[in-house]
Amino acid sequence: MAKIVVIEIGKSVVGAVIKHLGRPYAVVSYPREVHISEFKKILKEAYQKINDAISSPGEGGSDDGEVWLILSGPLALVFQLGQIVGEMSNVKVLQYYNGEYHIVPSISRDELRDKV
Repeated sequence: MAKIVVIEIGKSVVGAVIKHLGRPYAVVSYPREVHISEFKKILKEAYQKINDAISSPGEGGSDDGEVWLILSGPLALVFQLGQIVGEMSNVKVLQYYNGEYHIVPSISRDELRDKV
């Protein structure tokens, strides 16, 4: 089972995550407006928790190494986090849509260059 990491800035979403997916492995929570000067600290904390989720064994020692990432926060901070973890193939971003969470399909740079 994938480990769930929740990054919630400004608005708490962990209750919805627990309701729909179960208890998260880790949560980075700043349920308030954050200043740009805090981004680096928040990104470092998020990166450490994601790396910990990737590298720690699952319950009973079995783990597929996959991390489900739930994001809620300032677009610029989320974009920076995407730049940092973008090459981690075992991290999947989930989007809440139509009453449930869905894994966002991955896309490569090569796919973006292909003609439609």
